[in-house]
Amino acid sequence: MTVPKADKIEIELGSIDKTPKHKISIGESIYPNEKKYKLETPKTYNRIENGKFELETEYFYTASDSIVRVVMYEWTELRKTNKSDTKKFSKKYDGLRKQLTSKLGKPSFVEIASDTAKSNFRDGTKWLNKKGNKAYLFMLGSNSSDYRKIRLAIYNE
Repeated sequence: MTVPKADKIEIELGSIDKTPKHKISIGESIYPNEKKYKLETPKTYNRIENGKFELETEYFYTASDSIVRVVMYEWTELRKTNKSDTKKFSKKYDGLRKQLTSKLGKPSFVEIASDTAKSNFRDGTKWLNKKGNKAYLFMLGSNSSDYRKIRLAIYNE
């Protein structure tokens, strides 16, 4: 996918362009960047998903060819009250995990910490299939404050 195609998709979805003017990078724990691409500040879009989540989508790309190398999604809660709806996040995470498993096969890594964590945790699932398609889905949270955020990085190397 190229940046112009990503722009077209996001415009059709009704997203708002929120691309920052300052440099943003992506950590190697999320995207190992084995080919050492020089990634530009991502084209960034926001939209409301199903009236439940705010979704930010970042398209990390190489400037020389406008090819998107990584797509990063981040779901946060649309706050209606002071208390977070943790079940909504668990349901979203499980749904994404099932969808990715049906497309990419069995995960190569699964870590669930939310069940036993007293406070901060990260639940993570990675798919590293032989065709080069890779995905890392993780939920960050705190059981003491009910904070939740889901992130998903998809890339092909």
